[in-house]
Amino acid sequence: MNIIIDERTESHMLCHDDDFFKGWKATFEMIEAKGIFNNFKEPVERLEVVCDEPIGYCSLVETTAEDEVVYAKRLERELYTRFVKGRKPKEVKQVMMVFRKEEEQDTYRLITMYPGFPSEKEPQDLNIASKEELMRSLDFWSKKALIYNEQIIEVESDKTYCPYRNLYYIFD
Repeated sequence: MNIIIDERTESHMLCHDDDFFKGWKATFEMIEAKGIFNNFKEPVERLEVVCDEPIGYCSLVETTAEDEVVYAKRLERELYTRFVKGRKPKEVKQVMMVFRKEEEQDTYRLITMYPGFPSEKEPQDLNIASKEELMRSLDFWSKKALIYNEQIIEVESDKTYCPYRNLYYIFD
């Protein structure tokens, strides 16, 4: 199996690198050495890998009505992400990885990887393919958020209101 890590992936992964104790590339290489990428068949492969020891910090958390929630654009992204302030990440052994099949046989491109658990696409993601997928996304992101980190946020993109709140009206 051939795994492509291109410039787009490299750029995307900048915001995740500090979440990994040994960096995302070293973590990727450790997982790749186990040979678990060899059985891919689907157009998009979502893989949750549990390692023997903690590999990094998970910055995705459940939110409550008491939390201070803001919306902001992460670096190298065009959509708004839901963030929560004043929370601390937790050490985890899990890594989520997403791959997309390329036209070349037995070739996949790494889309993203991060310490933590499965999540849904963000509500403004243009790759959401159905009403059901959008509903799952809106439900997921109404209850969860990434921990606020100024280092990964585009300057002056913070908003105290939900920039995609109109999407919720589709289902009323």
